[in-house]
Amino acid sequence: MTNCDHTLCKTSALKEAERVCEQLGARFTDQRRNVFEILWQSHKAMTAADIMNEMTNKQPPITYRALEFLKKSGLIHHVTSLNAYVGCIHAKDPNHIGQLLICTNCHNIDEIEPKKAVSELIKAAKNQDFTPSLTHIEMLGICKTCNNATS
Repeated sequence: MTNCDHTLCKTSALKEAERVCEQLGARFTDQRRNVFEILWQSHKAMTAADIMNEMTNKQPPITYRALEFLKKSGLIHHVTSLNAYVGCIHAKDPNHIGQLLICTNCHNIDEIEPKKAVSELIKAAKNQDFTPSLTHIEMLGICKTCNNATS
């Protein structure tokens, strides 16, 4: 995610969000769009408070409802380890499982897709007669940019 033309990335994400909302028969309201655009300003995780600080309408219920809608629609990920949010680059895939590399220094997030790792995890769960209802994978560490800065 960090090696992208961010203007193109952001534009593509916005078009995809509009398509997903249309497909769901849901409105991409001004509040939802505002929260979505704020999240896509960068690939860094943002808390709800960070998002509200960027909004003109700083009403917590509106922000949290928008975040919940965007999350349920597969347009963003909730980054549990940071209690923050980030845009999802795989919104086209309804079966997508978020796999996030999270820099603990700069909070930049890369979304990766090693399918074999997820399939092995799901297989292990099934072998234990476990039915997952929510799966996302977060790996914390230091990104290449931060590693290079300290070298």
